[in-house]
Amino acid sequence: MPPEGQPILLDPDFFSESHIPEETLKRESHLKEIALCLRPITEGRKPIHTWLHGKPGTGKTVIARLILKKLHQEAGIKGIYVNCWENPTFFSVLERIAIELRMLGADKLSTSFKLERLKRHISRERLVIILDEINQPPPKERHSILYNLSDLPTVGLICACNSEHVYFGLEERVKSRLNPAQVFFKDYSCDELFSILNHRAQYALTPGTCDEGLLRLIAQLATGDARVAIQTLKNAVYIAERDGQGPIMTSHVKQAWNNSKTLKKAFILHKLTDHHKLLFELIAGNPGILSGDLWRLYLRTCTSKAIKPIAIRTYSDYCNKLVETGLIRAKRAAIQGKVREFNVSS
Repeated sequence: MPPEGQPILLDPDFFSESHIPEETLKRESHLKEIALCLRPITEGRKPIHTWLHGKPGTGKTVIARLILKKLHQEAGIKGIYVNCWENPTFFSVLERIAIELRMLGADKLSTSFKLERLKRHISRERLVIILDEINQPPPKERHSILYNLSDLPTVGLICACNSEHVYFGLEERVKSRLNPAQVFFKDYSCDELFSILNHRAQYALTPGTCDEGLLRLIAQLATGDARVAIQTLKNAVYIAERDGQGPIMTSHVKQAWNNSKTLKKAFILHKLTDHHKLLFELIAGNPGILSGDLWRLYLRTCTSKAIKPIAIRTYSDYCNKLVETGLIRAKRAAIQGKVREFNVSS
């Protein structure tokens, strides 16, 4: 137990989303593979673009941002991080790049003008761009982003998303031009998550406030998702401090775990469209609903709410999006035909 009046949390930065650890716990091989693909850019040559895919919380963003940090420190190469969920159009991606590079005269509201300014600006320097959540832009915008940026001779792209299927769904001309090395990030094991949590706890928490048994419990609850594990530990710290400044107890962890699950779903839903939210609510209210029944229920609900429904092809894409984000689960129904059964993820 910490001395009276001393907080449990010594350094909140270690629990921040933007924290980039100095050590790549359990992802060393991924770091080496991506670094090898980008090595040509350090020699003034065209790099190999990379496509990182895996479930949320498997380390894609952390490793990509660590690559940028190392390239800047070791080779003086500039790096830019773009979240495509927050910047879902080619214009907004170029706008983010222009702001990060402090490109003068790139303020015209024209995509082609900004692209030409970017080409002129980077002709004298090398650049690596992370396109995180590249699955979020609509297909037309995604194709424009990848087709145009991947062809720039002094630019290396690190594309990250939750599923490899997004890459296979690209237009052939885009896949041919991008031609990335694919790097898969599997779920962390319980032991790996424990190592990550233990490393953060050693630097962020007052000694003696969180025992290893609680860290292993959090690792088990998080089921392979490091982001959820770290958020759960962070929440447990705040709950313990609220209840009297530690030590952290099992009850704090369980309450934090429930809070983390709720916050994660709310965070994802907040970023989706009203139609995504409506489909999620219908599935939540009708466990085990079949895809055809969900479509008909969706149409009836839209009529009752005076909402213009999306097209059936878009409906299928939206259901796939809910599955990709982990909000719902889908499995083949035990009936003839391509029918799926939907349930909200636990």
